[in-house]
Amino acid sequence: MMLLAALLALDAVLHAFLIYRFGTDQNVPFLIFAFIDAALALAVFLAVPYAVWATLILSAFGLAGLTVTFNKSQREKTLDRVIWVVDALIVLDAAYLLFFR
Repeated sequence: MMLLAALLALDAVLHAFLIYRFGTDQNVPFLIFAFIDAALALAVFLAVPYAVWATLILSAFGLAGLTVTFNKSQREKTLDRVIWVVDALIVLDAAYLLFFR
């Protein structure tokens, strides 16, 4: 659970850094997911019931959205790739905690 909370906190920081670096012009979904990931990190850390389920669902939704809109904005994409990898790790860790633990 601590790994999942740490990954969520890292993801929130990466989203916030992307907003800081490129602004909110075309990056409003990243701003929204920065707050969602921060709230999920706190919920997982405090062991709120169904927090891992919410993490799995919302992170899978965010991962799919990032995948679909990856080439939409015209800017440097390294940070987007890092966020995509961290989101995939969050989905895998949440699925592991729910189904294989």
